[in-house]
Amino acid sequence: MGSEKNIIHQENQKDSTEVKLSMAKKIGYGLGEAGSTLSFTMISSYLTVFYSDVVGLAPAVISIIMLIARIWQAICDPVFGGIAENTRSKFGRYRPYILYGAPVLALFNCLTFLNLDIPNSAKAIWCAVTYIVCCTAYSVANGAVTCIVNSLTSINTERVSANAVKGIVSSVFGIIVSAVTMPLIMKFGGGNTNSARGYFYTALVFSVAAIPCFFICFKSTKEVISGGNERSVKQNPIVMICASFKNAFKDWNVAWLMIAMIIYLTGVFGRLGVMAYYFIYVLAAPMGIAAFGTAMTVGMLVVNFYTPKLLNKIDKKYVGVLSCILQAGCCVAFYFMGEAKMASTVIAVIGFIYGATNMMTLVSVSLCGELIDDNWLRTGKRSDGVIVTAVSFSTKIANAIGGSVGIVVLGAVGFVANTEMAAETLTKMNAVINFGPAACFMIAIIPLMMIRMTNAKGMENEKKLKEMMMKNGGI
Repeated sequence: MGSEKNIIHQENQKDSTEVKLSMAKKIGYGLGEAGSTLSFTMISSYLTVFYSDVVGLAPAVISIIMLIARIWQAICDPVFGGIAENTRSKFGRYRPYILYGAPVLALFNCLTFLNLDIPNSAKAIWCAVTYIVCCTAYSVANGAVTCIVNSLTSINTERVSANAVKGIVSSVFGIIVSAVTMPLIMKFGGGNTNSARGYFYTALVFSVAAIPCFFICFKSTKEVISGGNERSVKQNPIVMICASFKNAFKDWNVAWLMIAMIIYLTGVFGRLGVMAYYFIYVLAAPMGIAAFGTAMTVGMLVVNFYTPKLLNKIDKKYVGVLSCILQAGCCVAFYFMGEAKMASTVIAVIGFIYGATNMMTLVSVSLCGELIDDNWLRTGKRSDGVIVTAVSFSTKIANAIGGSVGIVVLGAVGFVANTEMAAETLTKMNAVINFGPAACFMIAIIPLMMIRMTNAKGMENEKKLKEMMMKNGGI
């Protein structure tokens, strides 16, 4: 009964939380993810190549930098979630971090791709510091965008819809970014894929474009669910944050989702981090990166149209299992196409299918909303920030593992930057780039099957919350 009262008190007014979001507001919210896409796509896809082929860092040094920076970012995510969900400001809990985090992210995104004329040891330090700060700013700005959707309305279907629109907006921007990144690098670099000038000015263009996207997201959103502790209760902030962590991490459904996403995303980011080598060295067609990236992002746009329907009809974990199987199959196809040296246009077809079967993002965010409500009903505390960023923590851990291991394994099988390698070495590189991720996707099925949340349970929880608000007169 005590948790019931706490929930009702935090909800405040029934009508103020059961919000139907207009399409304009959903698009505005989605532009926050577009800003994240503009800010971080180059880091996700090109930073390893920039470090090896432009800065000249050894694979082992790159691996250490990637590992440290991404583990740091992984830690930052749930810490930010705990801080943000207990924040009180005139803008709400999450909106201030969108407003003030975006400019810092834009600045350090540019500095991360600035190649200074200094000794190699100093270059390594510069790369590590700029990348770590950029990761921290991304945790703040993107973390706020990811978390805020669960505070915009108490209606789960509206959250799923908002996330789908966000995915569509992000994919549209992703298509543009994927299509123009390598051409911009080559244009600014005078036709050279290894030009420091090309990478820096491309990052500058994207960073400048990202800031207004974040600002529109800030202006388009309104938090109607306060969560956290009551304003009238003064507590030590550290105690409040620790309570949020304790509440979230003892939930086994959250833990299994985190494990599944770590394994799955290790495959995604591991492959993404070294995919450029597939085109530059295995296929010897660097411009194919643009065709593949564009096709994959178009596929990721399409997935937002049909996946919500699947999520409403089939338990979300089973949609995730289907996604893992299909994506593993695509990776196997990529390997054989690479061995056959097929044209990049043929690779782009499979790239589209690979993107169109990536349903795990929507599976994850949809499950998060249901797990937040379920945890809230059982404990009386809404740990939305920690639960969402705990799953985001999985993303960063996977990015750290996949991004650092990929380049090391390539080095172990004989990869040497800017050289012509033997066919045997290229075959091994092809296997690392494709079979490794396929194995991750299949293993991720195991923890997915351990999640107990079902669609029926989610609907039951939503009904319980609504009934309690009506029973208590919205007090």
